[in-house]
Amino acid sequence: MSNLAALTTQREGLLKKIREIEAACEGIENENNAKRVQELNLEQAQYSAQRQEIAAKLAVVDGKLAAINAGIMELGGTGVEKILEAIKNQRWYFIKNKPRILLDKNTGLIWANLNTFNYIKERDERYNLNEVGDIINNYSFGVDGFRVPTCYELWQAVEDKTIPFHRDCDDYWKLLDRFYWACEYNGSIRSKDLEFSGATSEMGFEDVALFPCSDYLIKNSDYQEKVNPDNPVYTEKERLQFTLDLFTQNELWPIFNDDAITDLYKKLYFEKPKLVEQLQELENQIKQLQTVTLLSSDFDYTALLAKYDIKAIDASFIKYYQAVQQWCRELMEKVDYYEEQKASVIKDFNLISLKLSKKYEANSNLTEAENILLCDRQRFFQKNFSLGMSSVKTKILAVKKQADALEYRIDEIDEGENSLRELAELEQEKRASFAFLAENTAKIIKNALRKIEYFEANHTFVMNAINIWENWTEGYRVFKTTYKEDMKNDCEDDGIEEEIWSAWYQDWQQLRYAIELKMQPVIERGLRGDMPTNSEVKTSVPEQLIHILDDYKKQIDKFYKEERKGIYQKFAFQAGGDLQEKFETESSLYKFVAMLQSELQDIIFNCKNAEDRVWILNWANSLLDIQIDEVLKFVANNDLQKISHTILDEFAALKQKNYDIYLADAKAYSEEKARREKVYNSLIFKMRKDLAK
Repeated sequence: MSNLAALTTQREGLLKKIREIEAACEGIENENNAKRVQELNLEQAQYSAQRQEIAAKLAVVDGKLAAINAGIMELGGTGVEKILEAIKNQRWYFIKNKPRILLDKNTGLIWANLNTFNYIKERDERYNLNEVGDIINNYSFGVDGFRVPTCYELWQAVEDKTIPFHRDCDDYWKLLDRFYWACEYNGSIRSKDLEFSGATSEMGFEDVALFPCSDYLIKNSDYQEKVNPDNPVYTEKERLQFTLDLFTQNELWPIFNDDAITDLYKKLYFEKPKLVEQLQELENQIKQLQTVTLLSSDFDYTALLAKYDIKAIDASFIKYYQAVQQWCRELMEKVDYYEEQKASVIKDFNLISLKLSKKYEANSNLTEAENILLCDRQRFFQKNFSLGMSSVKTKILAVKKQADALEYRIDEIDEGENSLRELAELEQEKRASFAFLAENTAKIIKNALRKIEYFEANHTFVMNAINIWENWTEGYRVFKTTYKEDMKNDCEDDGIEEEIWSAWYQDWQQLRYAIELKMQPVIERGLRGDMPTNSEVKTSVPEQLIHILDDYKKQIDKFYKEERKGIYQKFAFQAGGDLQEKFETESSLYKFVAMLQSELQDIIFNCKNAEDRVWILNWANSLLDIQIDEVLKFVANNDLQKISHTILDEFAALKQKNYDIYLADAKAYSEEKARREKVYNSLIFKMRKDLAK
């Protein structure tokens, strides 16, 4: 069971206990009690009718009526009113959770519980007057402020002989068989003889029994004035409430003469507050958990689902559509709130969605493979970057609309003549369980939020990726139209045949297509997470890779626009010039590959993780070998017997030598790259030399 589920279970248990206490203690004002009273009244009326009709059952019916009336009376009046009535009829209170004290309702004073306090010495000896201070100070009453009472406080406590420690002795005020008790009079401790009435009569200095008191609960208050029966300002109920407040505010559990009232007090002022406190704590914890994960890609929809009775919902068609409607409304409220909080982010996301929403239309200037590439690329960007919250709302509202339709169908059936049959047919229709429906709608939201959260955390990368998509897509269309037309015009001006320049453009297109294939995998890798670096960089590794790829593309474009024709013209009138032209072209293009590899080296060895280095190398391998592949294909297609098989074998071996083994050492990698470049140029030279023989 998850932490949230466990807390939710505890909450339900506490709510059940609280409802039980409220039902038992809050009288007819409690909703459950009110319903019960209605039931009892109805039953009472039924039995009254029976009594009039059936005389033989009169005795039985009367007995039931008496029991029902007793039940109604028991539920009538709240628990608080019962406690106030008990306070009215009782002056002295032992305290359950403070067993060493006795409280006087009339004065608010606390007295020592003489059942537990040593009011005399062992062997029935009284205390000396000079001992009483130490005796009081060294005893733990559970409440502060205990002292010797004044003679007036002592007399006020014993005067009406209701104090629990009074012993029946006719006209005397004897406490626990003792007459002489310590009191304070005019600043000195004296002995009060309880054989005589009055506060100060018969004061002496004999040894005494000790009955300490404390005004801790009422100090600096006007409690005694408020509870005085002669106070005209307050009603009797208000005066009783002051005493109840004294109990509750000091967390005292008074013991009433009626055990049922004591238990009632316990339930109302000890059990229920603790349960409510626990409930509030659980509510806060649940709220906090929901706040940490609310409407994020990690939010736990089961916290929202907890208040739904899934079993009852799935068992009832009506409860089902009502629950679906409510569920959708709740989700919509949360989505609306999320949109308010993330307004600027959502706005940027919606602008991106607008760019990507247009359906791809095939371009007649592009080959089928090229159109597929650009179409798939746009789909990829739509899937990963195109998502406004409006589409989420549309999906949720579509679910609610279906629930609304169920409600409407039931209303229509109710108005027809075959409602029973049609309702039965409707009830048998299959529908998703409510839990599954909730899970699916939560998934819709979580998937959307996951993209928005990524967008928010990687705003720069996402915006750059969208710009790359736009620029590269448009750039390839320009390459297939404007660049091609420019090459055609430029060559025709110099009298170069279409067959020749078309072959150049075909080679150019082959390179450009290979470069285009490399863009999307870099964006995909960027979406999977960061590629940590050893030194701080201004742009992410994927963005750096796109940048050097773009530079490589521009160098290729520049070569074909500005240099390719010159190489042709250089060898046009030489014997075997077409072969020399091809090798020089490939040698020139390899220089750009070498530059690309040099830039890649800096990126590769700044990556902290070995797996990222391997990924980059694998990603670039086909570009690094493209000129080697082109030369080998050219030699094979033209059956160039003059070129030594040894040279061709050495050239082919360049492809088989990879850089993986050098990824742990930047210096070794650099040396191998330089060696390979040197070998390539040397072998190209040897091939050209063989062709010249």
